[in-house]
Amino acid sequence: MRIEELQTPCYVIDKRQLEENLKILREVADEAGCKILLAQKAYSCYDTYPLIAKYLDGTTASGLFEARLGYEKMG
Repeated sequence: MRIEELQTPCYVIDKRQLEENLKILREVADEAGCKILLAQKAYSCYDTYPLIAKYLDGTTASGLFEARLGYEKMG
């Protein structure tokens, strides 16, 4: 699909750049000995959750449905 063909409004996510940023977050977490969680309220592009799950330690949830979404999409 060409960018001119996209329906607007839409979000365009560069998955390569997202993965590079996730790798940095993983390195930070490993070096600091901490866990990094995805804040689902702040980011809800569910199609990228499987990629994010490879690098982050889990998600936050403010309710049952968010908890279920995080579990189902990120494990």
